[in-house]
Amino acid sequence: MKVDFNFRSASALLLAAILAACGSSRDDPSSRDGSDAQRLSAIVDYMGSDYAGAVRNGEIISRSEYEEQQRFAADARRLGGEIVGASTREQDPLLRELSRLEGLVGAKASPAAVAEAARETRELIVTRFHPPAAPPERPSLARAEASYREDCAVCHGATGDADTERASALDPRPTRFRDPARLEKLSPYRVFNALTFGVRGTSMPSFELLSPVERWDLAFYVMRLGHGSEDDGDAQGIALADAARSSDAELLDRFRAEGRAEPTACVAYVRRVAPFLAPNVEADLGHARKLVHEAAAAFEQGRKTVADRLALDAYLQGFEPLEGALRARDPSRVDRVEAAFRDFRASMAKGEVVETVARGAALEGLLTQTQERRGAVVPFTAAALIFFREGIEAALLIGALLAAARRLGRHDAALFIHCGWVLALPAGVATWWVLDRAVSLGADRRELMEAVVALMAAAVLFSVSFWMISKAESRRWLDTLKRQLERGVHRRSLLVLAGLSFLALYREAAETILFTQALMLESGSRGEVWAGAAAGILGVAATAFLTSRAALRLPLGPFFGVSGVLLCGLAVSFAGSGMHILVASGYLPPRPVAFPAVPWMGIHPDLSGLLVQFLIVATVAGGALTTILRSQASAHGASR
Repeated sequence: MKVDFNFRSASALLLAAILAACGSSRDDPSSRDGSDAQRLSAIVDYMGSDYAGAVRNGEIISRSEYEEQQRFAADARRLGGEIVGASTREQDPLLRELSRLEGLVGAKASPAAVAEAARETRELIVTRFHPPAAPPERPSLARAEASYREDCAVCHGATGDADTERASALDPRPTRFRDPARLEKLSPYRVFNALTFGVRGTSMPSFELLSPVERWDLAFYVMRLGHGSEDDGDAQGIALADAARSSDAELLDRFRAEGRAEPTACVAYVRRVAPFLAPNVEADLGHARKLVHEAAAAFEQGRKTVADRLALDAYLQGFEPLEGALRARDPSRVDRVEAAFRDFRASMAKGEVVETVARGAALEGLLTQTQERRGAVVPFTAAALIFFREGIEAALLIGALLAAARRLGRHDAALFIHCGWVLALPAGVATWWVLDRAVSLGADRRELMEAVVALMAAAVLFSVSFWMISKAESRRWLDTLKRQLERGVHRRSLLVLAGLSFLALYREAAETILFTQALMLESGSRGEVWAGAAAGILGVAATAFLTSRAALRLPLGPFFGVSGVLLCGLAVSFAGSGMHILVASGYLPPRPVAFPAVPWMGIHPDLSGLLVQFLIVATVAGGALTTILRSQASAHGASR
């Protein structure tokens, strides 16, 4: 009996299935930069801050400003209708809010009433359609200063006073960012939207050619220009997302309500200093906890889509960017929080209201415990654990590949394998630099990239493991091997081995650098961190060496069987981790099932990941069974 199974075709089918699953992306058109939802949010935000210049005490104080407000209210209602669609207009809560806002403007309501209605409507737009409402990462002061000099200073002036020759020739004159009356109405969010869409009726153009990250840099820098050097206030506890959406007046009211000693100085600190510092762990965890609470409340009210978006925001905006710093402090607690987020969204997917509220409360409690900074950082130990944890899978894989190359007598293959992992190190550093300094992807995009790399590695591992196991029981393997060596192994096969070695280490390299950077900021002890990193690397290298040596001692048949099982296990782990990331980041919907979780093997109780892992195991097991049956048939025929 001869069964010719093409393992390359099988791996291609696996990768195609994974990529097809990834097609269910969370990136709907309304959430994109420059979308209609973002434009609607910008209009509503503008109305809330500028209406006070049109009406006072029920009387119109500026006819032109009031007519502009009426036009904006009508535009907002029309645009909202286009976004929502005709089928649900009568019952849609967003359209009701937009109509209420238009009615308040028409009735010449008080500025406070219009501002409150505009704020509520804006938050409804943000939670429902997810337009950009906060920067994907901390703004960069150096990037902002360079962009402002190049793109803004010619009109707004070097200090934001709009005192240039070009400004004097424009009508209306560009905004003076140092004007206190103007500044109190501004927020980075409003500046970001002005940079994205331009300002109608002025010479302010759209800067959509700048990346969203560059526009957020400029938005925070513009707010920084409006404040002097009085920035020594105690303004801890303000999350970056809150600072982005709050105007100066709103921040001042908040600080006064909280009883801050110097509320004006606190506002200056939030504008001049806080956004450009390292992430504030306590503040951002507090923001995540607040979003979790809002998500549970929204789900309890029947707003399931809004609840899921809030839960995703809590993870991607509040928790995931802090993972490096938190893992340095308490790795086990990070794993528990990630599992709690998984269970929280899984209960939503099942439609269990009571369970969702309970899991939300449990997650809030866990975030509160994490926020209290109970775990002290031991730099050497933390760095050693990070490097060993992130590199152990790559070490096992590379050790097994090197052993296989030596057993085949192919030193050229070993050279390709070494080239693969060596090249992965600078590639990981370069990727980290590009993402951190040049492209600056948001947390969801970074997670997507990590998932794709993991799934690609899983597909290649699947192919190699199937091939190894299919050779484990061949009685004429040595003769076959000699014939193959005489013909030579194709360069394409060697490149596959090099690519697998590269992917195994590359998928961890950039993340390890990110964790190391966070650990240095957290501990302030570079020497201990690097010493711990060296210890972790030595542990990984020792694991790879021992794996390779142990495998070489096995007879040829068992060697291929054991190596194939090891690589199959790694393929299962990589695939499970990649699918889990896609679910956690919202690119795939959660499909919870009753199944035990084994996180270190990439096994999570979600149907999407388990199906992919089952496909890997079933295909490899089928190949192994076919090989055994074929071997037995050959032996039976030879005995006749």
